[in-house]
Amino acid sequence: YRKLLSFMFACGTGMNLLRRWPWPADNNVLELIHLQKPMIYEFIHWSYAAMLFSTPLICFSSFFALLYIFAVKGDAPLVRNALPPYPSPERRSKLYLILGEVHQAKRQAPAEHPGWLSIPEQGLFTGIAIFGAIGSGKTSCCMMPFAEQILSYRASDPERRVSALVLEVKGDFCFKVRKLLEKHHRGEDYLEIGLQSDYRYNPLHNDQDAYALAFGIASLLNNLFGRGKEPFWQQAYTNLVKFVILLHKVLYDYVTLFDVYACTISPELLHHKIEEGEARFEREYLLVDTAVFEQNPALQRHGFEMDETTRMMKAPRTEALDRYLAQHGIAFESQTEDAGGTVFEPIRDDRKKQQFESVKRWFFEDWQRIEPKLRTSIVEGISVFLSLFDDNPDVKRVFCPPKQTYDPVANRSGVYGKPMPPFNELIEQGRVVALNFPVSMNPGLAKTLGTLMKQDFQRAMLNRIPEMERVQETESRKHFREVLFLCDEYQGFATVGESDPSGDEKFFALSRQAKCIPIVATQSISSLRSTLSGETWRSLLQTFRTKIFLALSDDFSAETASKLCGKEDVLRPNYS
Repeated sequence: YRKLLSFMFACGTGMNLLRRWPWPADNNVLELIHLQKPMIYEFIHWSYAAMLFSTPLICFSSFFALLYIFAVKGDAPLVRNALPPYPSPERRSKLYLILGEVHQAKRQAPAEHPGWLSIPEQGLFTGIAIFGAIGSGKTSCCMMPFAEQILSYRASDPERRVSALVLEVKGDFCFKVRKLLEKHHRGEDYLEIGLQSDYRYNPLHNDQDAYALAFGIASLLNNLFGRGKEPFWQQAYTNLVKFVILLHKVLYDYVTLFDVYACTISPELLHHKIEEGEARFEREYLLVDTAVFEQNPALQRHGFEMDETTRMMKAPRTEALDRYLAQHGIAFESQTEDAGGTVFEPIRDDRKKQQFESVKRWFFEDWQRIEPKLRTSIVEGISVFLSLFDDNPDVKRVFCPPKQTYDPVANRSGVYGKPMPPFNELIEQGRVVALNFPVSMNPGLAKTLGTLMKQDFQRAMLNRIPEMERVQETESRKHFREVLFLCDEYQGFATVGESDPSGDEKFFALSRQAKCIPIVATQSISSLRSTLSGETWRSLLQTFRTKIFLALSDDFSAETASKLCGKEDVLRPNYS
């Protein structure tokens, strides 16, 4: 109450001074000023009265201030007001994320008027990285509350609710996400990929060309086993896998990682498939019904013979035979067979034929000319990775499904499992995809599957950017939903491209335009640095604009966090 006391004492003192030393109105000088300059006289008059009150006020204020500083013991109790009401995520008109409370900025003390610390929607697209030691609350205090706020936003609106990809290594986080979605009536949006799931996921079944798929596998090899000093090995891996994938896409329009592995380790199988391709592109026969053949004797000069398998007349396909059959309206069937008599469905696509010729040139003019020892080294380097999809039947069943899985007619009964839709469809449908493959089962395989799914998701998100621009030109009001990328124990899935065009650091730098919300958690910066090669962790770390540091147990992470927070001059006592 020192201000009130100062005011009261100043008023009493001023009244006493005014009675004791009243205004000297009979002073000759003042009378002269009053006659000559009445305005100046009034100014002096009122200034005299004001100073009789202001001077004691200044003195009493200084006295009580010194008394408060040196005499009053203890701090005044802080009156902390309550936080504003917490805005429910379901009722928010805009998407934003509340991280916690706002208190004193530079000291660990509560604020008199606390508030909510929030990140707006545009800030969410720049990424959030959470660092904390074991038991510091990364999952329970950050990941789950953040996921609930984002996934429950507009949960009742099918056109606006957020879709997501969830990656984790412990096996319990997916269960919590599913419970969270069911709590907010979004249980039908949950799609889980795992060994016990009904869904089948083929990482190679997408619209990427053979080189892009092979390059992704080679980049994954570098991140799993390290990059060698010689670029030859990555180039050799990429070239081998590229042409094997291209061969399967040309012949079957479908390929799995097991198919690539089988052709890589078996030169005989690879050569047999090339012979099959030659038969399907070159050795084509026409089949005509026996009764029709007997009614047209002119067909005998085209070399027809009886086919014991179909009991029809068969002849090599020629332009003259095609012309005759077309002129007389004779129905026919076509088939292709190799030198051993195996029947194949013919391929009449000029583009595929040119691609098949490139595979033949690579096989006979390049691959066969490499020394056997060098070929063995190349095959062994790639088979270490691809064999993961052969030695475990459950993994092979889920992640290398047969082509019939994606055929709605052949898989009408679901005997081959449910095919996982492409990520571009899942994103626009508002689905939440989770990979439930605990690292305890097979650490290398868990990281491989998670990385392949993450790369597939990233490609779909980057392909979304030109599509958004194209649609916005015609439908300016169309809303593209936000997409959450949620990854716990991120050090197990982090990949960097360095000089390659792929990598997480390049995706996070471009994902803002695609409306991706990356939220990752890892134990420390050291764990991220030990996973990645060289200084690439710096490039990856700078793509996350928001960094949350919990309790850190290693000095390097604490030092890096301290440097990121900046410096401030602080007075320190010095005793001598």
